[in-house]
Amino acid sequence: MGPDEKGTGPLTVYMDGQPVGIAGGEIPEISLAAEEPVEAVPSAVFSGGSATITLEQASEAMKSLAGAWDAICTTVEQAGKAVARVWAACREALEFQEAMRLASAYNRPLAYRYRHTKKKRTRKKYAKRILAWYREEVL
Repeated sequence: MGPDEKGTGPLTVYMDGQPVGIAGGEIPEISLAAEEPVEAVPSAVFSGGSATITLEQASEAMKSLAGAWDAICTTVEQAGKAVARVWAACREALEFQEAMRLASAYNRPLAYRYRHTKKKRTRKKYAKRILAWYREEVL
C-alpha cells in the first residue's frame, strides 16, 4: 500500500517510561536474564503519532471487546434458534397445505369436514387426520 499520508510519525515503544525503540528502525534486544525477576507487569506505553496507549488501557479495551463479542455470540445464537423455529413452522404449514390440496382431490369427505367445521378443537382433530392420511397414503 505505501506510507500513510496523514503525517503520523514513527511508532515509538516505551517500557517503564523509557523509550525502547522506534518501529521501522533498530529496536535493541531486551535481555530479561540479566535483570531481577519483576513481580508486577511493567507498564509499557505504545505511542504512534498523537495516540498513546498503556498496557492497562489495552487490557481494559480487550476485556470490553471480549464482553461485547460474548454478547454478539449470544444474540446470534438466539436469532439462529428463532430462525429454526420459524423455518420449522413454515415447513409444517407447507406440508399441511399440500396435504389439504391432495385430500380435497382424493379424500373429499375428510377435507369437507375440515373446511366446514367451526370449532377450533374439531378442526385440529381433522387436521391431524388429514396429515396422518397424507403421510400414510401419499408419502
